[in-house]
Amino acid sequence: MLQHLLKIGIILIISATIVLLLPKISGFDYTYQQGMPWLHETLVAPFDFPIHKTAEELKAEGERIAREHPPIFYQVETVMPVQVNRLNDRLGKSQPAAEVAAELQRIYEKGIILLPGELQQQEVKTITVVRNHLAREEDFNQLYTLKNAYSALVDFINSLNLSKEAKKELIDMNLNDYLKPNLVYDKQKTHLSLENRLKEMNHVRGMVHRGETIISKNEWVSPEKYIILESFRIEQTTATGSSRAKWLISIAQTILTLIALASFSIFLYFSRKRLFYNNRDFVFLHCMFLLTVLMGISGHSLHLHTFLIPVLFFPIIVNILFGSRAALFLLLGAVLLLSYLAPNSYMYAFMQLAGGIVSIYSLSHLQRRGQLFLAVTLILAIYALVYCAFTLIQRGAFAAGDLVALAALIGNALLLCLTYPVLYLFEKLFGYTSEISLIEFSNPNHPLLRLLTKRAPGTFQHSLMVANLAEEAVYHIGGSPLLARTGALYHDIGKTHDPIMFIENQSGGANPHASLDYDESARIVIGHVAQGVELAHKHNLPEAIINFIRTHHGKSKAKYFYVSYKNKYPDRQVDEAAFTYPGPDPGSRECAVVMMADAVEAASRTLEIKNEENISRLVNELIDNQLKEGRYNNADITFRDIATVKRVYTEQLVTIYHARVTYPKLENDK
Repeated sequence: MLQHLLKIGIILIISATIVLLLPKISGFDYTYQQGMPWLHETLVAPFDFPIHKTAEELKAEGERIAREHPPIFYQVETVMPVQVNRLNDRLGKSQPAAEVAAELQRIYEKGIILLPGELQQQEVKTITVVRNHLAREEDFNQLYTLKNAYSALVDFINSLNLSKEAKKELIDMNLNDYLKPNLVYDKQKTHLSLENRLKEMNHVRGMVHRGETIISKNEWVSPEKYIILESFRIEQTTATGSSRAKWLISIAQTILTLIALASFSIFLYFSRKRLFYNNRDFVFLHCMFLLTVLMGISGHSLHLHTFLIPVLFFPIIVNILFGSRAALFLLLGAVLLLSYLAPNSYMYAFMQLAGGIVSIYSLSHLQRRGQLFLAVTLILAIYALVYCAFTLIQRGAFAAGDLVALAALIGNALLLCLTYPVLYLFEKLFGYTSEISLIEFSNPNHPLLRLLTKRAPGTFQHSLMVANLAEEAVYHIGGSPLLARTGALYHDIGKTHDPIMFIENQSGGANPHASLDYDESARIVIGHVAQGVELAHKHNLPEAIINFIRTHHGKSKAKYFYVSYKNKYPDRQVDEAAFTYPGPDPGSRECAVVMMADAVEAASRTLEIKNEENISRLVNELIDNQLKEGRYNNADITFRDIATVKRVYTEQLVTIYHARVTYPKLENDK
């Protein structure tokens, strides 16, 4: 009861977090696609509403305003008197000098301008000139540049009734020294003025009046009708949002979020009970659900392109760590919640689910880095195909904006590549084990396996045989063959503590158990489990592998020593605990399969005649006894699975111990 209350509390907390962060916008009662017929009844405008310009139209109009916006210059009042006085001082008080100075003053009054670099790249037709705190637009061609001012001054001097020598003397006096710009560009005010103009830009291009038909039933949704429908959706959403209390929207969002989370939890309860009842796994999976939804919400809140958000990021990690079905149900719930935030919700849901299914089944057994990059490439291809298909259906052609969408999809795929390092981080933080890590641990050069090979070679050969049997069995009944193999390789690692005490490491010499009492021998043999766990912790093996060490005998008895003790001391009270392994019993099908393999492989070595009949009888007896003792009660394994395991083990052992042809002796060998 307490466990269920805890899980309900987790679901409520996650639901509250999602609802708190979801944007409080009301929905729209109609679904439609450009290029498809209108599937609802004839839609009549219930109120007046404007027809909004498209993003492309607004962008084009903004660029036009920026291009035509006059830059602002202010007049520096001190330039003209300084330069005119300098010229007077140079020329004196003759009549020609006075006329030249007057012309210079006229040029300054008109204005000498110097365009900054950012304005030289565009055609400037008018500018705004601020003189004496008064702004006035002026024709740019009526103003002087430094070059034009110099030419005008030279032309004026040439027009004077003077001798050539006098004119030449005036021109050669370096008139450029007296020409300075007196109209200075005001960048800050120009940008501020442009921002105000853009804010005042008209965002609508018409009106639809109350009572007008917006679209008729079965009418084709043309590009123009699509714009009108989008405008109606925006206006109705705004009107509804302003009149409806936000708490009503929150209640509706809470219902949808709880349904999505409850569906995911119900799936775990009926299909993955081990994950449901394991509090750590339950919390982790629901946090992955939360992070997936929050990723989609953050993209909406930050106004990022919808396609740029890697919604598949956390489902891919769940798929690698917990399997395809958990990832698929997580993806379904998260995408259904996020779809209504997307501008084209049906295309968004179709795209994410199609890409998600491809990623889940292409990464069901991630054992090579190349698999991830291949899966990401397939996801990108599916995304692009879905987008192009919907675009052609809705618009019938591609536009420049589609390149932005495709670029966002490429960015999405690149972000999905980061799942590889994040997966490693999650493994270290939360103690999970992916198949990539299992490959590393199953390498015979791992220090612990090297130790087993050197100190207990007989045990290593036994472990190798158990690994082969368990791996083949899990292939047939489902599960993680690599996990079963890796766990089997390490299950007897504790025997390295005192290898000579185990028969497979005794090379025909004296058996050390002959000098020990049976209860002492049992204590030593049973101790290899605890010693194996201790050694595994010392070498930082993950819990997924340590579970095989703990459970490969479960809570069974060391029967040889137990029966021998009872036979030797029939009148004594037997301490059952002294002959019982500490357990626990296997909690997964992989651990159960290794327990079976360990028993049948060891016992098969004792058969004098290793034919199919004897091996089959041995396998069935050993596994049936374990079943009767309840060794598999905690494992998610069925009677059909156990029957399959028996068949596989029999076939494998018969193959291993197959009869060999006796080679003939050479007769008349001289």
